[in-house]
Amino acid sequence: MRIILNLGITEHTGHGVPTIVSNYGKDVFSISDTFLKCTIPFNKLVTEYIRTQNVGMNVVLNKTEQKILELLIEDPKQTAENLSKRINSTIRTAERTLKSLQEKNYLTRIGSRRDGHWIVKR
Repeated sequence: MRIILNLGITEHTGHGVPTIVSNYGKDVFSISDTFLKCTIPFNKLVTEYIRTQNVGMNVVLNKTEQKILELLIEDPKQTAENLSKRINSTIRTAERTLKSLQEKNYLTRIGSRRDGHWIVKR
């Protein structure tokens, strides 16, 4: 019943079932000898809004991205060339990875290419 409490449909006083019945009708409940099942329909507009709000929240980083982040935490002034040497890859791979991390909102570049540095956001 915790989910019903978390959804704000009920409170601790036990008025949840009447509230659910008044909002959704009795058909949302199915009762058998061993369990009570309550199926509350979701509003499609709400689920679409939630889906758009979660974009980018659960982004998974690959090993190269993780390693570059670790190296930039150690020394934010590293260049793509230095990073490529440290991860044993090409400069282009390091540049693509840096761009990917910026697009995923993990990195920001402050300053110029020559005198700038990286800020790891997460």
